[in-house]
Order: sequence, then C-alpha cells, then structure tokens
Amino acid sequence: MRTFIIKARKGTTRWELVRSQIGSRAHFEVIAHAVINAFFISNGFRDDVEVYIVLDSSEDFPRTIKLSSSAGLSLAGFHEAAVLDVIETALKDSQGLQKNTTMDVAPGVQISGFGLEKLVGSLLGDDSLENRPVYLLEPKGEDIRTMLLEDQPINPVFILSDHLALPKKSVKGFKRHGLKTISLGKKMLFAAQCVVLLNYELDRLLY
Repeated sequence: MRTFIIKARKGTTRWELVRSQIGSRAHFEVIAHAVINAFFISNGFRDDVEVYIVLDSSEDFPRTIKLSSSAGLSLAGFHEAAVLDVIETALKDSQGLQKNTTMDVAPGVQISGFGLEKLVGSLLGDDSLENRPVYLLEPKGEDIRTMLLEDQPINPVFILSDHLALPKKSVKGFKRHGLKTISLGKKMLFAAQCVVLLNYELDRLLY
C-alpha cells in the first residue's frame, strides 16, 4: 500500500461549496487532479493506493476524507467531476459528524472529524502502522531516489500540500517526530504532479 496525504488549506468542508472552489483562490482542482493521478493508470486503476484529503477551511474543525482502492473505492471516470461527486457525497452524508470521530460513507470512502496533525499522529502511533515510513515532501529534503534506494520502503506514506505550503509550525512538529523530508527537485510542483512522480519512482523501484 502507498498512501498520499494531501492538505487542502483552503478546502471547504461544506459540500455545497466544493464545486465553487474549482478555479478559485482555493484551487480545489489541484486536489481533484491529485486524486486522479494517484489512482488511474492507462486502462487501469491502482489497487494499492489510498489518499487522505485534509480539508482545513471549516467553521468548526477540519475533515479528513480517506479514499482507498483496496476497500472498494469507485470513481465514475477519469475527470474532475467524478472526484468532486465522491467528495461532495462524503461531506453531505456525514453532516453531524462529531469531532475526532470517523464514519464510513461508501465502499472505500471514509470521513473523519480531525486534521493533519492528528492523522499523522495516528499513523505514527498505531501499532499496525508502526513500520510504515512517513515522508514529508520539501524542496530542501533528500533526493527521492537516494532516499528510496536507502530505505527500500514498504507501504510508504507521503505528506503533500495543495498550492499553499504547509505551516512552518506543522513542519517543525513533524520533523521533531523524526519524519524524513524528501525532495523531487528544486522546482516547486503542484501536488498533482508530485503524485505522478512519486508513483513513478515507486513503480520504478519495486517493479
């Protein structure tokens, strides 16, 4: 299993506003494209991928949507609308979700009432996941090819942000917990582009 965590700092938790964020300052299209690039390959759908979308723009608390191909996720097509349908449905069907609780809303779709810090903490603290290496993408991190060859990671987790960088406080906190930082190069890329390259590097290494 390979896991991508994408923090959408301006991503709304109100289902009726999701589509209005496409092409806006929130740039929700970055999230949609990242999901597409994570799961789809030519004439196929990856069965070993999960994506966490952390939606930060909320009146109460963040929401984290988990999409998992191994748990039966189904997307209606290789386009933005298919991803938006799933996200809208997850938010709409989970109205009333309490903070720090989790709800299954469809096969392969789960939503939780917490944000990035608690999610990463759960990944690091859960005994069943303790052997999963967690990487934070950062331009000044170690070159990905060097890192992957050294680690030979099994079930890696990658933390990315949308068009806005992660808060410095969060980055410092993650580093204190020993998360490794990796780089895809000196140029800043969209999260959707990073997902493509990460999948490529893992495919190249493992297959």
